[in-house]
Amino acid sequence: MPHVHPTAVLTGDVQLADDAVVGPYCVLAGKIRIGPGTTLVSHVHLHGPLWLGAGNTCYPGTCLGFAGQDLKFDASREAAGLVIGDRNVFREHVTIHRATRDDRPTTIGHRNYWMAGSHAGHDVQFGSDCIIGNNTMFGGHAQIADRVVFGGAAAVHQFTRIGRGCMVSGECGTSLDLCPFFTLTDINLAGSLNIVGMRRSGMTSEEITLVRWCYRTICRAGTTMKSALAALRERADQPLVQEYIAFLESAKRPIARRRGRKAGRDDGDAGE
Repeated sequence: MPHVHPTAVLTGDVQLADDAVVGPYCVLAGKIRIGPGTTLVSHVHLHGPLWLGAGNTCYPGTCLGFAGQDLKFDASREAAGLVIGDRNVFREHVTIHRATRDDRPTTIGHRNYWMAGSHAGHDVQFGSDCIIGNNTMFGGHAQIADRVVFGGAAAVHQFTRIGRGCMVSGECGTSLDLCPFFTLTDINLAGSLNIVGMRRSGMTSEEITLVRWCYRTICRAGTTMKSALAALRERADQPLVQEYIAFLESAKRPIARRRGRKAGRDDGDAGE
């Protein structure tokens, strides 16, 4: 049977796996599903609709599934809720808001480590195997791919995309899309590559060399994005290059390159 501390408060349609643990002074309200091996240490607040998978750990002060900070959204409306995968860690005072849409929940993948005070806004789509530093912030509708590392107090603007394997340095922010494996070294500036992350992920030296070429083509050639895309398409037979082409072609925001601390759109910066 689940272990529920007598001081915890559960209201609504709450279903717990047999070995789930709900610690002291937790409050669970609404339609909530909690998977096996998940532990709510204490003083955790969950609001449905919320699906929390297996093996997650929520530390004191974690708040999951509350209404987004959107003045146009009726906070009494459930919408599509929040779906969280397996084996995530949410340290003290992490907050993640549910969707404002009815057709797609806010989604968090698997094996992410959310450090204290980090926040993801409504409708965020988040991948797996990411590390999120203390006080990192994700605006609504942001899209984060797998294996991204965020330093403390990093910030991602609403609707912005972060490609897989990226690194966002501490106290840096972006309102521009960041291509896969790029490192954000200042505001809206892709100053280098996440070489360590690529090696740790098992990429070969040939693959890393190819990513270096993609980075130079996009960030250092001094050309427009249209010209950079043309150069990439010449090597479109290689899967890694295809990944960059797809990322750029689907961009609805400008792309972070080697132009520092500038939030506005520059000519030629959009994914044309």
